[in-house]
Amino acid sequence: MFCWITVAFLLGLVLGSYLPFLPSVIFLILAFAALVPLRLEQAGRLTIQRGCLAYGSLLAGLLYWTAFAAHPPSRLVEQAGRDPARIVGTVSEPVRYAPGRSVIMLAVSQLGEEPHAGSVEGRVRLTWRNADRAVEQGDEVAVTARIRAPSGTLNPGGFDYASYLQRRKIDAMASVSGPGALRVLGSATDWSWWTPWRVIDAWRDRIRRAAVATLTGPALGIYLGIIVGDSGYLNPEVRDAFMATGTVHILSISGSHLGLIAFLSFVVIKGLCRRLPPLWLLALSRRITPTRLAALVTIAPVTFYTLLAGAEVATVRSLVMILIFLLAVWLGYEQNLLLALASAALLILLHDPHALFEISFQLSYLSVLAIALVLRWRTSEAPTGIPAPDAPGREALTWFREYVWITGGVTLATIPLVAYHFNQIAWLGLLANLLVVPLAGLLLVPITLNQVILDLLSGMVTLMARVPGAEWHMASPTVPAMLGFFTLLYVAGRSQRNTTLRWGCMIAALLILGWWGWSPRGRADGDTLRVTFLDVGQGDASVIELPDGQVVLIDGGATYDTLDMGRAVLAPYLWDRHIRRLDHAIGTHPQLDHVGGLAWVIRTFQVGRYWGNGIEREEPFYQRLRAAMQARDLAESRAEEGQMILDSGLCRLRVLNPPATSHPTGGRAAGHPASGMTSGSALNNESVVTVLECGPHSFLFTADIEVAAQARLSRADSSLRVRVLKVPHHGARSSLYAPWISQVRPETAVISVGRYNPY
Repeated sequence: MFCWITVAFLLGLVLGSYLPFLPSVIFLILAFAALVPLRLEQAGRLTIQRGCLAYGSLLAGLLYWTAFAAHPPSRLVEQAGRDPARIVGTVSEPVRYAPGRSVIMLAVSQLGEEPHAGSVEGRVRLTWRNADRAVEQGDEVAVTARIRAPSGTLNPGGFDYASYLQRRKIDAMASVSGPGALRVLGSATDWSWWTPWRVIDAWRDRIRRAAVATLTGPALGIYLGIIVGDSGYLNPEVRDAFMATGTVHILSISGSHLGLIAFLSFVVIKGLCRRLPPLWLLALSRRITPTRLAALVTIAPVTFYTLLAGAEVATVRSLVMILIFLLAVWLGYEQNLLLALASAALLILLHDPHALFEISFQLSYLSVLAIALVLRWRTSEAPTGIPAPDAPGREALTWFREYVWITGGVTLATIPLVAYHFNQIAWLGLLANLLVVPLAGLLLVPITLNQVILDLLSGMVTLMARVPGAEWHMASPTVPAMLGFFTLLYVAGRSQRNTTLRWGCMIAALLILGWWGWSPRGRADGDTLRVTFLDVGQGDASVIELPDGQVVLIDGGATYDTLDMGRAVLAPYLWDRHIRRLDHAIGTHPQLDHVGGLAWVIRTFQVGRYWGNGIEREEPFYQRLRAAMQARDLAESRAEEGQMILDSGLCRLRVLNPPATSHPTGGRAAGHPASGMTSGSALNNESVVTVLECGPHSFLFTADIEVAAQARLSRADSSLRVRVLKVPHHGARSSLYAPWISQVRPETAVISVGRYNPY
């Protein structure tokens, strides 16, 4: 009954999260939910006391979310977007490192210059580039930086970074650069709350420095991710390979790492106890059983590893689940893992209701739940009585068989969540995890051997990721579809005597997976035109979907150290629209904020034809784009005024700029030098400008053209009229030619611009 009470409380939290947006719908659901216990009581399937307890838990969850989930805004947000301000705060979490930068979490105490500084409370995520010193937890520091409110992109199917930071109770962000940008005002030198954390920070720093000095290539990022939870050194290509094979959980401290350490510790301690001399074992058993001793001793290594990994929120949640399981073993309830899991979930969510909506909690909890259900199922099918001793080889085979069952159960159970959050089914996950997880466990050996092991691990995963079709992308499944999938798995697991029902449910679940993976592109919009301007911050990206099914992508946003707009924004949106092929991709001009994200898109999606303005650059972002095109055997078609990119039915997409007299290398045929075309206004005015005319609808995509190009367009076609205008150059005042804007007479203007844009 306790498990169902926990489920009711979880549902109450979900309803509470939607209450501010859908109050009428929530109250109708509550009214309907009140009838369910009554109907079950009338049918004799539930007592009225249990029904009231379950409904009360539902209401308790809703009220708990309403009362405690809201995070009051900090005064820090009022300073967001203004001039740089002096921030004084205490380093409150382990510093996260990456090449050339450190990420520091500050618990702010003062804001403003002395003597006018005011006390303020809040948390700031500070990025310090090119730092010249290390800081530790407990250090009081001061920086002068411009404060930014948490923000992210607002695209369907995309990751909401702002909500993620708010769930972590991070009120603002800031960044500084260069030596001396951060000043340490004081350190917690005496014994205090921070002392043990500083000791652990010192251990983490020694491990990181030893790894940086010893390991090279992908091995460095993999090792630091597995051992101390630092993901800043991970290569994006390596991360994608692990994602494609369903083994990405290896790259960060998660429940699987703690579970592996707990398992090894428990088995080793229990095995050592059983190998004691009989008299010693008898004397020990009078006070404590080997099982209880193993559970007690296991607490130390898993807790230490959690602290060594920086005690991240997700890791602490996994630790709580493992500790409650060990407590259940100590109390003799190891056969009732579901009760232990329900208790762990309730404790975690009482502490932080927002955890329910975090992928780390969902995957960790679902993985452990799958393990518990598989173990219960395998135990129920095991023969009763005293088993005959197995030969060593047969015992190893039995262990491997159980390992396969558990790995398969976890892989199958987590597929819907991975598909929902990452638009991917890692069908190689079962095989890859069977090979990769044990190999990752060998990283407990001395660091001198880790280069060999990590190179083998990286090579194995990269090789499996190259299997044709390994990266199987799809649209995010709907919540009802996922609930149906889990219901089928639950019924299959409960149908121990009805083999027909069990296999029927399993086949139905596999068919659902196949449907998700196939992910056919329907015509949800009917025979209509759809144009989407995506939020890529300071950049451009537009998707055109024509009535005949053709798709055109214009620009792809930027790519930064830790964020690729092609991977983070464009791809999830295209997958959610069931788009796997782009008939045309247009890079309006070679600037980072327009074509930086196109390299990832071209590597991942089928592209029929690529259009550009013919200008080449030496910058790394452009070379990555060229390399992606060469890998796909895709040549650039130079767009010129008057060309028709597509002509399909009532829809035409034609080029208005650059003029045909422009030289492919960027110089003018009339003798203008090419050197001036690689940056600034000259390059912007060479942008590919297109107009889409589809029946009564017309859209003008203007990229970054400035006054000179707009004036030329005004003279070239004074009759041009459009309904929707993508405003040139992100709406910069100095780049707009008012007579031309008035001439095209747009009904709607779209400005693609980043937050706090100064122009």
